[in-house]
Amino acid sequence: MASQPPTEGSLDGPETYHAWYAMINATIPRDLWKYVDPDTENEFEEPEDITFDSIRPGATTLRELTAAEKTQYASLRNVYKNNLTQYQRYLTEEAKLRTKILSSIAEAKRSMLRAETSVRTWISNLQTATKPTDAQMKTIVRARHRILLGTKYIEWPTGGPEKWTTEWQKLMTDCERWCPAIYEDWAGDFNLVWGEVPEARRICDRLVEALTDGGIEEWDTFRATRELRQAWDQKSIRSGMKVGGKGRVTRAAFAAQPRFDGSNSEEQQEIINPEPSTTTLTVDRTRTRSTSRKRSGTDSTQQEGFQRGQKKTRTCWGCAGPHIDFKCPLITNYNPTKMRIPNDWQETFDRKMSDRAFERKVNVIRDANKIRKELAMDPEIRTGKE
Repeated sequence: MASQPPTEGSLDGPETYHAWYAMINATIPRDLWKYVDPDTENEFEEPEDITFDSIRPGATTLRELTAAEKTQYASLRNVYKNNLTQYQRYLTEEAKLRTKILSSIAEAKRSMLRAETSVRTWISNLQTATKPTDAQMKTIVRARHRILLGTKYIEWPTGGPEKWTTEWQKLMTDCERWCPAIYEDWAGDFNLVWGEVPEARRICDRLVEALTDGGIEEWDTFRATRELRQAWDQKSIRSGMKVGGKGRVTRAAFAAQPRFDGSNSEEQQEIINPEPSTTTLTVDRTRTRSTSRKRSGTDSTQQEGFQRGQKKTRTCWGCAGPHIDFKCPLITNYNPTKMRIPNDWQETFDRKMSDRAFERKVNVIRDANKIRKELAMDPEIRTGKE
């Protein structure tokens, strides 16, 4: 049978002992913890019943007591009932704690927990077998720090930063207790991991400014985590991710055929969507070159290369859609035919736009279209054509 992954608050070894102990401590009410605390010897004894014989030896009915004894009996009886209620409450909470301990430890450790022994003995046995020394905890925390800080992001992880921030918060809590020197450099570690993610770069720059100007006291790990999550949420909204359980598609389309500076729609179509044969831009089209001249190799190899080349000529390098690059509504930012833009095209294009080289290439194409428009609008050039 496959082993189950460790659950939250489970006692898997010395590295999880302190978190497990804190969880066990929080399971039972605070006023009852002293009766199971392995560092104390307090015992919750079952209260002794109060009877008529307790007030007057040999008495079996209330009539046999005097008025003063009846008052004393009533008072002691109330105290007994209150103590009995608390004792029953303790037994209930102790039973819950036993169940919690059994569910949070491995099967191999259950042999140390005998049913006839108290919960205090259970915790004491687990403490003796598992609790690490201070030196061991420092080594464990440093190892966790090396592992978590060993990953540097240049773009957002698929599910966002939630998993990383959760682990980081736990690590910083332990560092504050066991490795204060590592905890004091939390801002540097944060910048090291997230400094190159576009939407998170501003947060890192502000942290550097706070360190330089002496205003780091206004920051802590919780604020840095909160602002990182906010940056992720804003990025998700801008990229049109799921809202209310449904995908949102951002359409870069005009409601009607646009006109710029007096040019008609036919001229604008030529300006925005230039044919590849007339453009002066240098574009990699090595995949569409003629295959009439054979090269070295078998016919089947050349045929496979031709098919691969044909397939790539139908894929837009901007959004991976099946259309020509210069007619892509996302690259040209112009969609006169009101082409439907699927969500995966938009996400692919937005992700590529985070690359500066790709962004420059798109801007060059858009600037070229703008220049062609201006040239088309130049009266001298138009007269010369006529």
